[in-house]
Amino acid sequence: MVNHKQSPPYTNLVHDVHIEENNILYDILQTDTIKVNSYHHQGIKMLSDKLKAVAVAEDGLVESVVLPNRSFVLAVQWHPEYSYKVDDCSQKLFAAFVNAAKSPRYSTHIDDITA
Repeated sequence: MVNHKQSPPYTNLVHDVHIEENNILYDILQTDTIKVNSYHHQGIKMLSDKLKAVAVAEDGLVESVVLPNRSFVLAVQWHPEYSYKVDDCSQKLFAAFVNAAKSPRYSTHIDDITA
């Protein structure tokens, strides 16, 4: 059973997430499996047809989605903000986010998601 609502400390990595190749999350992390922390009571039941699931937990829960054909629209279900001091993958996510925000090609608008 996957523990999606762990107890503190949230820097502990408690379950695996399996990442599909050929998407921004895989490009950032350069691996198909990572260990993550987990503290949530909700998950995706029905995914918008505009989003693509790119990572799942062992129990099939969607752990990351992207908006295809956009330079940087990436969401994760875990909490890299708690583990970035101890976890290389969390550090890579934040570095990629900062680099994307600096880039002139970063041009996703909210209308792309809600339309």
